[in-house]
Amino acid sequence: MVGAPAASAAEPPAAPYTALTAHFEGWDVDGSFSYEASRNSVQVDQQTSNGYALFMMGNTEGMQHWHHLDVSPPNGTRFEAGRSYPTTSSYSPLDSITVFNISGDGRGCSTAGPTSGTLNVREAAYDDATGRFTAFAADYSVQCGSADRTAKGEIRFQSGLGYRATDSWDYQLRFGDQPWGRAGTPVEVPVEVNGTLPTTFGAASLSGANRTSFRITGNTCSGKTLSYGQRCAVTVTPTATGKGTQTAQLTLLEDSLGGNVRRLLTLEGYDARGDKGTYYPLAPYRVLDTRSGQGAPAVAVGSGQTLRLQLTGQGGVPVEASTVVLNVTATEPGGTGHISIYPTGVARPTVSSLNYTPGWTGANSVTVKVGADGAVNLYNNGAPVHLIADVNGYYSKGRTCCQGYLGGHYQPLASPVRLTDTREWGIGRVPAGYYINAAASWDSTTNYKIRAFAVNITATETRSPGFLTAWNGSGQSLPNTSTLNYATNTTATNFAVVPSTPCSDCGGSTGWPSIGVYTSQDSHIIVDIVGFYDDASLSGGLRFEPAVPSRIADTRLGQGWPGAIGPATTATIVAPGSIAGPDTWALATNITAVQPTASTYLTVWPAGLDGVDRPETSNLNPAAGAIVPNAVQTMIGPDYGFHVYNNSGRSHLLVDVVGSFYFDPMLSPSTASMSTRGAVAAPEAGQPNRPKRG
Repeated sequence: MVGAPAASAAEPPAAPYTALTAHFEGWDVDGSFSYEASRNSVQVDQQTSNGYALFMMGNTEGMQHWHHLDVSPPNGTRFEAGRSYPTTSSYSPLDSITVFNISGDGRGCSTAGPTSGTLNVREAAYDDATGRFTAFAADYSVQCGSADRTAKGEIRFQSGLGYRATDSWDYQLRFGDQPWGRAGTPVEVPVEVNGTLPTTFGAASLSGANRTSFRITGNTCSGKTLSYGQRCAVTVTPTATGKGTQTAQLTLLEDSLGGNVRRLLTLEGYDARGDKGTYYPLAPYRVLDTRSGQGAPAVAVGSGQTLRLQLTGQGGVPVEASTVVLNVTATEPGGTGHISIYPTGVARPTVSSLNYTPGWTGANSVTVKVGADGAVNLYNNGAPVHLIADVNGYYSKGRTCCQGYLGGHYQPLASPVRLTDTREWGIGRVPAGYYINAAASWDSTTNYKIRAFAVNITATETRSPGFLTAWNGSGQSLPNTSTLNYATNTTATNFAVVPSTPCSDCGGSTGWPSIGVYTSQDSHIIVDIVGFYDDASLSGGLRFEPAVPSRIADTRLGQGWPGAIGPATTATIVAPGSIAGPDTWALATNITAVQPTASTYLTVWPAGLDGVDRPETSNLNPAAGAIVPNAVQTMIGPDYGFHVYNNSGRSHLLVDVVGSFYFDPMLSPSTASMSTRGAVAAPEAGQPNRPKRG
């Protein structure tokens, strides 16, 4: 109760008083302590060999806390009441300076200079025969190593002068692990008055870098005047505003010499939702090849046949994966057709993940939700064809985790940026068996937190059939996988999420996050970045929510857009409310260009975002009459729409949604509005670098 005596409180001590008070602030030992002979052990010693020195040590029961001080006047002198003395912590050679030292609980107070403190003597009486103190009273204020670290307090030895003292009885208040964005358990911060004079308390406040991570939710101190043995408390409730260590300082004003009671507050914030929706990039790993019998019988997938592919437990994909990112290749087709990829345990949706034509070998990135058994279905609607699948990463369905490694949040670019176009490097095609690095830079803090690039990779002006492989470009062995396949004198594009690493040999871009792209035959290489995955620590990041694939546009049927998109024309596709909502900031889609009347390119970007115009990039590069799919991750505008620009001819369009990226203010703090959609800033593209042998 406010003002009620503590259960263990005794009557106030009677004069004369022997006591020591210590108040520390400005460092990791902020706190207030007092020791008085009637309730603590207070040891006093004197010596006259070095200026009538007084030694005092106070400690609580069991030595839970202890503090020690010594004070000595200039050599050959005695203290005089009513005088102020500059102090130092060294005895020699400053014989004309008062020496003062204070330490406690294993910490010392080293003074900041030869006169970095003051001792105000209020009473000083001596036994003339022995030179020893018979009474002494003073207050002190000293700097401890720097001007912002101080120790203050009062000294009484057999003195009749009263004093004020408040006790915090501890230093840091550690709240331990606290869930990000949720209020933790309130904790009372006790304060006890133990001076012979009453103490009046003022306002309580929080300060420091992370003061919003704590709230004062109770206060029985402010405005009260308490006497010896009475207690009050300030209640603090932790509310972590992010992950990792967060600190603040609680200050309660009062009218003792120290002026306040201070406690340093600390907590360790963690993500209470675990890693749900975060992305884990993996080194490319082949999980299916029907030519060799890996992952399925060694036979082409027949017309109307469904192939079940187990994904969890393969290539580093854990049972906690909700969604897997694959690169799927069709090869040696006996005719035309398309492949639909979807989770096991659900009805086959009307979507296409990969289209093929006779004699064609091509790949498409496929983001697909896995079934309850950790598997997906690949349905062949067409002629027999061999299928190859490489796993590149996964999204988690959610695991409980605290301070450990989390998957990444997606940080989309509102407008894709071209990082690399070797046609502009002036070096000719990248030779067969060589690779280049595509690097990007945001700033030193962001660069360090990037784990993977989301990119469109294009091979163009190819000299002979071959393939591109994208990986982290670290100079280690190339993975035994391909990102896209190309024929002679063609342009082929594929989306990929590629693990990144600081580039070790990129000229002026050395040290920037980068990926490597290898070509098996002479080819030009283009890399457009649409976003990146971080280490889940940057603000504004997005998490992924998988969905059973669903078609939201088929211009052949007038769904989503009235008809084929004409030349130099922009269509706007709007996601229905069943897919997009207020927290949906981006979509994962598969977009297919169907039989354009001329060779063309298609560009995708969000609709209705302030200051975002059509970028100088491409998502699909279909030839006349072809059916070409590509995975597209795009931001959407406040009306849940995105634009698709067609450069030449007329082309029909299919859009299938496989999932969405959502913004969770609790997990990814940001002040972005729906109209601005706080996309990450555009990066600086890396400089051209010499091709390296793969």
